[in-house]
Amino acid sequence: MSSLESFTELNSYTVAERITEGCSGDEKYRLEKNGKYYLLRVGDLAKAAERKKEYDRLRTYENTDINTHRPILFGTTENQFYSVVSWVDGTPVMDVIKKDVSKDYYRLGRKAGRELHKLHLAGQTDAGKDWRDIIEKKAFAFLENYHNRRTEIPGGSHAEQYILENMHLMADRPQTVMHGDFHWNNCVVDEKGNVGIIDFSGKETGDPWYDFGGLLWATEYSDSFVNGQIDGYFGAPPDLFWPIFKFYVALYAFEHLTYGNKTPEDEKIKGCNAARMLGVFGKDFTSEQPLFR
Repeated sequence: MSSLESFTELNSYTVAERITEGCSGDEKYRLEKNGKYYLLRVGDLAKAAERKKEYDRLRTYENTDINTHRPILFGTTENQFYSVVSWVDGTPVMDVIKKDVSKDYYRLGRKAGRELHKLHLAGQTDAGKDWRDIIEKKAFAFLENYHNRRTEIPGGSHAEQYILENMHLMADRPQTVMHGDFHWNNCVVDEKGNVGIIDFSGKETGDPWYDFGGLLWATEYSDSFVNGQIDGYFGAPPDLFWPIFKFYVALYAFEHLTYGNKTPEDEKIKGCNAARMLGVFGKDFTSEQPLFR
């Protein structure tokens, strides 16, 4: 899309660049208007209802100091939807850390944790959903996929056992609007050191601690950032956090195996990633505390 002619309401904007990151299937662009930048998302009309729900949930954060997107405009054409939200400036935390893994990123992690905590507090809800039922269905689907692979991963049997024996931890969990894909590539840091949250969908509600699964991508590169995010969120994490975090680590690793194109090479990569994730809780997934702590 080189112009916005098909979207009448967007005629006052210009396209600054196309954004190629992400796997949602939507087209994304950075727009410019009167010296300010915005994020445009364009997709198939079949997704319009879901995207409108996500867009509307951003209104929850309009009167807060949370550094995330603000809703600007939503519309549809005969075959597409489009949404415009404010731009959150900064460099992805992943790029910052990978550029120099020798640095201490604890303070950066604390800032990310504080922003996530504010997001969760603002989105608290009495959804009335049975979170345990939702997680049981997810877990059984992920484990069925794991067994269909017919290739074990280190720690896999202990992780499966841990999930099945600790499903009770999912009962009566608090509910909030979750980010849904919170990890170091959906956190940005600007030149002043301010951390922002991007690609926030807001399409799911559930246990806020579920959003900690994305930490597993950073554990390979920076323990200081990981510890900073946890401490920034809690101050001091409660004792209950660790067994629940361990549960979500196992679930996240098995979920990771469901993605990809299922080629032998892809299956091997996914298996290695899942094994590394489980390794956060030691050999055979038997540690009570994560090794980075």
